[in-house]
Amino acid sequence: MPLLSDHHYNKTLEPLLQAPLLAGDADALVRLLSTLSRSLQRTAGYMLGERLLADCPAPVFWQMTEALVRHDSRAYLITLMKTFLTRLAKGTASLSDEAFLRLAASFNDVEKQKVLLLLMPTVSKPEDIEQLFRAMGIAQGHEQIAYLVRTDTPPCLFLLLRGLRHIEHDRRHVLQVARLLMKRGTGSSFNLASIIKVAFGLDELSGTFSLRLQPYEIARLENSYVAFCRRILS
Repeated sequence: MPLLSDHHYNKTLEPLLQAPLLAGDADALVRLLSTLSRSLQRTAGYMLGERLLADCPAPVFWQMTEALVRHDSRAYLITLMKTFLTRLAKGTASLSDEAFLRLAASFNDVEKQKVLLLLMPTVSKPEDIEQLFRAMGIAQGHEQIAYLVRTDTPPCLFLLLRGLRHIEHDRRHVLQVARLLMKRGTGSSFNLASIIKVAFGLDELSGTFSLRLQPYEIARLENSYVAFCRRILS
């Protein structure tokens, strides 16, 4: 395993960072970071995100994360949300963790955008995407669609199809979404554009679609994630 570069690790800094973590003293960690140079603060951020907070007990992770994000969101939010992703993969954190929900509810619009665009591509279930939207107060319709159309994963594409029902009166926007999917050009996004064409009667949407659908199939695709995945991934 390659050694971490000096930029990501500092031997002298490690015990100084470990002390407040072991004591469960988030205020002490913030005070310590405030005394460091900009360069050492960046190194400390890497050490906390990549090593020290990745494997610590969950209460310690959330205690420190909440304190650091309150202290300096620009410096620590994305670093620690990447650590959150690592912990999600290990099963040592959850989207339903009370501390995460509390933190998510406090995000401003810029923070919501950053965190959602980081987390959404990794989420494997539509219901988890919906949970993220609820946690951050992202409304159904245009607001959710603006995020879903940017993420080319089956859960997001499924929710995008369902979400378009909330704005089907806005035919121009539905058509715009279908064209954006076609422009992206992946197999799954192009297949979804084909589904949208049939579902919303977009006769003006031109293109050569390999996916052949009948109108009676649409309700099943909108209501069954399994059936939807079979179609768009075919």
